[in-house]
Amino acid sequence: MPKSQFDSGFQQVPVASRFSGSIVSGSALPVLALAIALLAPSTLYSAPNCAPPPSMKDRLQNAPTADDYSDLGLWFASHEQYDCAADAYATSLQTYPEQKNAIRVIFMFGSSLYLSGDSQEAIPALQEAERRGFKDNRLHLILASALDSTHDSAGAEAEWRAALAFDPEIIAALDALSTDLVNDADYPSVIDLLDKPRVQPQRTPTQCLNLALAYARTGKSDLALDILRNGLNTTPDSVAIVRQLAGLLIQGSRNEEAASVLELALGHTPDDPRLHEALGTVLARLNRMPEAREHLERAIALGDTAPEAKENLAKVLQSLGSAPTAH
Repeated sequence: MPKSQFDSGFQQVPVASRFSGSIVSGSALPVLALAIALLAPSTLYSAPNCAPPPSMKDRLQNAPTADDYSDLGLWFASHEQYDCAADAYATSLQTYPEQKNAIRVIFMFGSSLYLSGDSQEAIPALQEAERRGFKDNRLHLILASALDSTHDSAGAEAEWRAALAFDPEIIAALDALSTDLVNDADYPSVIDLLDKPRVQPQRTPTQCLNLALAYARTGKSDLALDILRNGLNTTPDSVAIVRQLAGLLIQGSRNEEAASVLELALGHTPDDPRLHEALGTVLARLNRMPEAREHLERAIALGDTAPEAKENLAKVLQSLGSAPTAH
């Protein structure tokens, strides 16, 4: 039986490292080949703070099993030591490549890599678990997030859809998939996802913004305005919804309505510089220059560094025949 890599008196002991090689997508590598790819000898390192708990001392010093290593990974993960968890799961795979729960261990390994912030290396392990038939919706959610973080939007969209096939009401999946579709300018698909049929009674701010943008970009501004108004009723402190709603109203030359929306929003978030800038700009359009000056100066005082804020203030001051106030 191989000696445990954790049985060194529970000091900072060397443990199996994450992989430096890669797994070819869709390959038929056996678990042993996966472990070799994950654990190239040149990449072994001493992970910081990976001392196992005293409660596992006997198990790790006396012929540890695959379950012992996996339980150690679970312990590290429960303490949010995801680097250490990944190393423990990797050791389990390397030492016992034909273990009964290998597919689950591969998934836990990939999940730990992702949670440690290493999406790039998590993806092949998660894809291998998926290829081997691991059935758990967390796989699709974590893999989709990892793919999104590496800008593989096509791969991420497929995984978000797989997650939604398990449960069509997963908020995170609806938010992320609709955002990916907006980034792809696939506006009809955004509408199909979020509004045909409507899955949830209330949309998140992200869903409101994405659906409204999709309707606006497909020439249905009235529907977009309705979506944003409903969203604002649900989350009145959402600055992003306020700004998008005001922007659409301004585009439709409905400046008075835009000003009312922004004034109401400032009642909820009075120190948001973006709202003051937007309100100052629309008030200038309405030729309400003293009020426009007040809000634009307030925006700059609150830290608004956008060139447009200073340019608009300069125009307002010119109209009023005033000199700018020093900030």
